Parts: sequence; C-alpha cells; structure tokens
Amino acid sequence: MSETDKKEEGPEQLLAHEVMEEMGLKGKPIPIMNKILEIIALVGRDKNKVKDTYSQYKKKEAFANQIMAEVGLKGKSTRIKVMRIIDLVGWDKKKIKTSLLRSTITSRIEHN
Repeated sequence: MSETDKKEEGPEQLLAHEVMEEMGLKGKPIPIMNKILEIIALVGRDKNKVKDTYSQYKKKEAFANQIMAEVGLKGKSTRIKVMRIIDLVGWDKKKIKTSLLRSTITSRIEHN
C-alpha cells in the first residue's frame, strides 16, 4: 500500500491496518478489516483494547466451531447463533448445547 492510499483512508482504517499487521492477520482481508472496524467503533481507538477484543472474538469463534463439530452442525449462520448463545449463557458446553437444541426445535410443544 502506497503513502497516497494511506492518506485517503481515515484514522480508523489506518488503525485497523496497524492492528492487522501487528497481529499478523492474513487471509481474507475485507472481513477481518470490517470486524476490526466494528470493534474500533465499539471500544474506541485504543490499540490494546482493539487487540484484546478481537482476540476474545476469535476465541469465542473457535469455541463455537468446536461445539458445532461436536453436535455435527455446519455453516456461518449456525456459528453466529452459537456465538450469541455463548454471550447469553456463558462458556458451559452443556448449557450451550441445551440452548442450541431448544432454539432449533421444529415442532411446537403443546401441554395438556
């Protein structure tokens, strides 16, 4: 990236690029950049807070992937659902699996 490209970017994009370089984030740059920009909007321009928040996000994503593999589920929308369940019930696998199964019940339970 040339200096003229960096001048056209805002301070949030520059900070996101710095964080990506320091953390060694490679792969799909647009989704990673968008997530880091979202984190910057939430926590501010403190580089350490951005790094910590992104690390927590990746940890939660890896845990969600692990649970999905155990249950036998795939897909981005399911991973997002599991990550929201982690936010609600915590990191207990049993609670997460129970909540996930309850959220995916197809038929309505009727009581007499």
